[in-house]
Amino acid sequence: MRAKPKNLTAIFLGAGASAAEGAPMQKDLFKNYFKSVANANLPSSAHAPSQMNQELSEFFRVIFNINVDQDDLDEILFPTFEEALGILDLAELRRESLRLFDLEDVGARGNRIRLIRQFLIMAMAKAIADNLHKVKGHHLRLVNKLLAKKIHTKTIFVSTNYDILIDNALLHIQASEIPGKMLDYSVDFTNFGLPANTPQRWRIWHKPKPSAVRLFKLHGSLNWLYCSTCNSLTLTPGMKGAIRLIERTREDIAKCQVCNTFMSPVIVPPTFYKDMSRVFLSLVWNKAENALREVDHIIFCGYSFPDADIHIKYLLKRVQTNRPADQPLRFTVINSHAGKKPEQAEEEEERFKRFLGRSVNYTQSSFDEFASDPKAFYA
Repeated sequence: MRAKPKNLTAIFLGAGASAAEGAPMQKDLFKNYFKSVANANLPSSAHAPSQMNQELSEFFRVIFNINVDQDDLDEILFPTFEEALGILDLAELRRESLRLFDLEDVGARGNRIRLIRQFLIMAMAKAIADNLHKVKGHHLRLVNKLLAKKIHTKTIFVSTNYDILIDNALLHIQASEIPGKMLDYSVDFTNFGLPANTPQRWRIWHKPKPSAVRLFKLHGSLNWLYCSTCNSLTLTPGMKGAIRLIERTREDIAKCQVCNTFMSPVIVPPTFYKDMSRVFLSLVWNKAENALREVDHIIFCGYSFPDADIHIKYLLKRVQTNRPADQPLRFTVINSHAGKKPEQAEEEEERFKRFLGRSVNYTQSSFDEFASDPKAFYA
C-alpha cells in the first residue's frame, strides 16, 4: 500500500479541457464526421470506410430521421455521442432489437447493434482526430508547469475523456526516458508480456514503476483496444488505435498480437446505463477510488458535473465520506470559457455545491489560465 503523500492533488479532466484544445463538443461530433466524409470523396474500393458510412447513414435515417446525404449538415440537430451510443447500450442491456437493427447474430450483417456501436466509436474518434491536428498545447503546458514546480509527483490525473491529449503530454516530458516509465494507467496491457519477435511498436510500452504518474481514464480511451478472445487490453502508445480500425491498410494495428483477433476500442459513454462488466474497467474505477482517498484536493477542469454521470457522483461521494472527519476533501472548479452565459455558470455551480457542499471553490478561471499557472490553484 502506498504511504499517503502530503498535499496530494487530483486533477479531474472533463470534456471542456479537450474543447479548449480544439476538440469538438459532443453535439458536433457526428456533424463533423459526416462533413469529413462528404469532403473526402472516398473511393468505393475503400471497403471498410464505405461500409461504415453506409451503416451509419442508415442508422441515423431510421433511428433519428436524419438523411445525411440530402439534408443540410449545418442545419441538422444530431444526437450527442452519449445519446446515440446510450440507445444501443440500453438495447443490449435489455436484450432487445431496434427496427432494422438486430441484436442477435443473424443475417449477413450479424449483430448489427454491436456493429453500429463500433462504427459510432470510430466516427467519434475520427471527428476528434480531425480537429486535433493542431492542438493549442494547454495540456502540455500544464504538465511542464507541474514539472517545473516539482509538484507532478504530488499529482494524480483522472479523466473522463477518450482522447489522449493528457496521455501524450505526460509522455512528452519523459521523451528521453523509457516510454511508459512515468505513466501508470492502473491496468495491465498485453504489451507487458509480448514475445521478442513481436514488432517493437507493440513492445515499447513497459510496466510502470511505483513512482509513475497515475492516470485513471474512467470512460476508456481511444488508445485502448480490447480483444474478446484473450479478454485483454492492448495499448497503442502515442496514437488513437481506434482510428487504425478504419484503415484496412493497417490491419496489423487492429489485430491482437497474441491471437490475431480484430480488436475493438474500449469506450464507456457517460450515460446512466454503463457496462462495467469487463474486469479491467472495474479495476480502473476501484483503483481510482483508492487513489482519490489519498488526496486532499480535487481540481475539476472543464467538467460540468452532468446529471448523467451518476457513477462518477457516486465515486466522489464515497471518496468524500469515507475519510476521517478532520481531513475534509477540498474541491475547486475551473470551467470558464468564452461564450459561457452567466446562467449556465450559476446552474453549474449549484450542481457542484448541491452535491459536494457549499465549500466548493467555484472559480471564474479557464483551463488555459490553470495550465499557465497551476500552482496558484493548489494552495
